[in-house]
Parts: sequence; C-alpha cells; structure tokens
Amino acid sequence: MDTCILPCLTYDAQTWIFTNKISNKIRTCQRAMERSMFLCLRKIEKIRSQEIRKKTKLRDALHQALKLKWSLAGHVARCTDQRWTLKSTKWIGPQGNKKVGSPQKRWADDIVPIERKNWMQFAQDREKWRKLEEAYTLARGPYVYIYTNNKSVKTSVLLIHYI
Repeated sequence: MDTCILPCLTYDAQTWIFTNKISNKIRTCQRAMERSMFLCLRKIEKIRSQEIRKKTKLRDALHQALKLKWSLAGHVARCTDQRWTLKSTKWIGPQGNKKVGSPQKRWADDIVPIERKNWMQFAQDREKWRKLEEAYTLARGPYVYIYTNNKSVKTSVLLIHYI
C-alpha cells in the first residue's frame, strides 16, 4: 500500500484545497482499500477502522497528503524569484460585489491558522517550519486530551503549539 496505492491517493495533493469533503473521500477510499485488499473484510462484519489500521500498519493517506502540502508551502514561501506559484499564492483577486454565501476556500487558507497571517515569513526558517509540520498534519485529524489541574480538556493538536 505504501509503495503502490499511497502515491496514487496523494498524487498532486500539494495543490489541493483540503475541504472536509475531500478529506473524507481520502479517508474513505483508503479504508475501503485496506478492507478489501489486505484483510478481505466486508462492511457487514462491522470491524472498526482503528482495528484494521493496527493490523495493516499502513500510513494514513490524508496525513501524507497534508505533509506534501506543508512542504510545498514552505518551498513556495522561500522562493526568491517571482514565480507564478508565489504570485498566485499572494493574489487576492478583483475587488467588487461579493457573491452570496461564504467565500471559496483558497489554497493558503489551510496554512494561515498555523502561524496566523505571517506564514510566509515564518517559513523562511526551515527548522521552525519542519517542527510545525506535525502539528499541521495532525490538526486536521484526531483531538488530543491535555491534563491540567486534574482535568481532561479536549483540544485540537493545533492549539498545543501555542500552549
């Protein structure tokens, strides 16, 4: 799976806009492949995904796709010449009448919450950027419980960086 199917699932993932719909599709596809290819299980058997993942010991495709996006974001931010990738990342678009509804999600919107608005300046330091990679990839996944003063607090991994 890691050598054949994972590259197929994450092909060109660095350019994706990770909405909940896309994230769920990646997770669902990987789970279905694990069930059918490796364990020959059917959904009727009602085995949880965590148990299947323990048996197959495969990497998470969504986690890998987010890592690829994070590394491309660092690369784009460190570009010194005026490439189209850098220009299109900074591009805001025409101003004017706003369409009804919430604005469309942009490529950099996933990265902005990590280091607020100055993520491009923060990415100049490769070591700091690499340290935040794990927080970014896990922030879209499970929650972590932090124990403070004998209380269990459910929080996103994203918030642990700032604590």
